[in-house]
This record gives sequence, C-alpha cells and structure tokens, in this order.
Amino acid sequence: MKSILFSLPLLLLVFACSENKPVEKPVVLETFKDKLSYSLGADHARAISESGDPYFEKYDIDAMVKGFEAGLKNENAFDESCKGLMQKLYGPNGQQFDSTYAKSGSECLGKLSGVIFMTSWNKKKAMDRMDLQKVAIGFKHGLLKTDTIINSMEQGTMIQTFIEDLNKLNGTRLIEKAQKLPNTQATASGLVVETIAAGNGGHPAPGDDVLAHYILMNSLGDTLQSSFQMVEQYKQPLKAFSLAQVVAGWQEGMPMMQKGGKYRLYVPFQLGYGAQGMRNPQTGSYDIQPYETLMFYIELIDYGKPRSLTKE
Repeated sequence: MKSILFSLPLLLLVFACSENKPVEKPVVLETFKDKLSYSLGADHARAISESGDPYFEKYDIDAMVKGFEAGLKNENAFDESCKGLMQKLYGPNGQQFDSTYAKSGSECLGKLSGVIFMTSWNKKKAMDRMDLQKVAIGFKHGLLKTDTIINSMEQGTMIQTFIEDLNKLNGTRLIEKAQKLPNTQATASGLVVETIAAGNGGHPAPGDDVLAHYILMNSLGDTLQSSFQMVEQYKQPLKAFSLAQVVAGWQEGMPMMQKGGKYRLYVPFQLGYGAQGMRNPQTGSYDIQPYETLMFYIELIDYGKPRSLTKE
C-alpha cells in the first residue's frame, strides 16, 4: 500500500455534553489507518446524506451513529424488530414518515448501514485494517457533511488505493489457491485452467471464433456477468466471438480447452482488465475493479476458423 506521511495532527470535532452545550474535543489522526478509517466512514455516510432521501433532515443523527456503531460489531444488529420499526417509520407504502419513530427508526437505519459496511469489508478481508472508532467518527461527519477535515480528493485517493491493494492481495490468494487444485494447468504468465469435465473435441487455435457459455466472477466469487442469464432471463441469443478480440487470459486459456468441456479459468489482473479495470459509462462505477483478478466458468460449445462463426 502506498505510504502517506502526516506531519501535523488533525482535529476532529466530537461533541460531549457539558451544560447541554456541544464542546470541541480534539481527536488526533496520526496514521494512515486513522485517516483511511475516517474517510471510509465518511464515504459510507454519503450513501445516505447524498441519496436524495426526502426524509433525511428528519433523522436523528446521534441515534443513527449509535446504530451504525452497533452494526459494525454485530452482523445481526438489524433484526426483525428493526424491520418492524422501519415499516412504522415510513408507513406501509414507504411514503408516510411518522416522526414518532424518528429516533428508534434512525438507530435501526444506522444498524443496517453498519452491517452493510462490516459485511462488505469483511468479505474483502479488510476490517482488521481499520480503526472502528475513527470509522464511526467519519460516518457522523459524513452525515453532517462536515468531513472536510480531510478534503474529498485525498479521501478518494486513499480509498481507491486501499481497494486496489486489496484487489491485488485477494487476487494473489485466489491464484495461489487455484494452483493447488486437482486437474489444473498453470502457465508461466500466472494463468490457471481447471478442468471440471474434459471435452471430446479439438482445441481452438489463437484467433479462432469461439461459441461458449460463461459466468464471470471476481476474486471474491461475486458474479459480475453470466451468458446463461442473458439467454434464459433476457432472451438474448448466445453469440460467438473472436479470440483475437478478448482479454489476454482468454486468448491464452481457450486453446488449452477442448470442445464440449467445462472449465474454470483463473485470470490474473495483468491478463484481464489490468490497472484500469472496466468502468461503466452509464453508472460511473466500475463493473470490474482495477487490479481485479477474475474467475470464469466456461463451457466450450464450438469453435471455428476466423469469421466462420462471427460473420453476420
């Protein structure tokens, strides 16, 4: 991870009760872990504060932060009672805000947000790299839109670097695990091909046309794309493609497969979408994260010479 040096301590505003007046209490952010934790909390809060929620100004921020802290520590914090309270808060159709439940509902909303934060970062094996107290402070400041103690550009850079480093680490773990599986072939480039069921046909050559079903997953096992879903759910025909127009991992791995076979292909980021990832221009988010190692389930249905299957 990139190192960042901090020459001066920063002060956070947290409030303590003294004669019912808020008092400034200094909190020092000395390390990268401190600043990252604060930034992650503030960034997570923006999903609420910048969501356009018409009821945002009616929430009890302190109760929400209390719930968030509970959710960070307990994945079951948002329980059935909370679900019931949320229904009472928003009404049966979600459009009838009842201020009677503003405090308890806010706490439950915070619990839900904390659980989402904790489970998503746990999946990336990242929670032990954070200071949860600093995360909670950042979350509160994000809700209050007072998280300017660290400017937005620095926050974004730290978070993006953190995610990229986690992607590299989790990708390395996936490849190392795949290399130890039975029925696998590993190449000098780092590619791993696992045979689930061998085919009985020939092998496509580099640049050939290929017809294949596939499921694309990231290094954590999340499905990103599925040709099965496109065909079955969205009724789109399965189309052939040229091996000359796919990522390097497919160009190298597909010729190692036989027609009629089923395989898993483990593709290191440098053979996939590299350091740039794949950004969705419609959503502005990444469909594939930078430095993301990918795993494909592949059924090789057919192949042929260039333009034999892809010609219109």
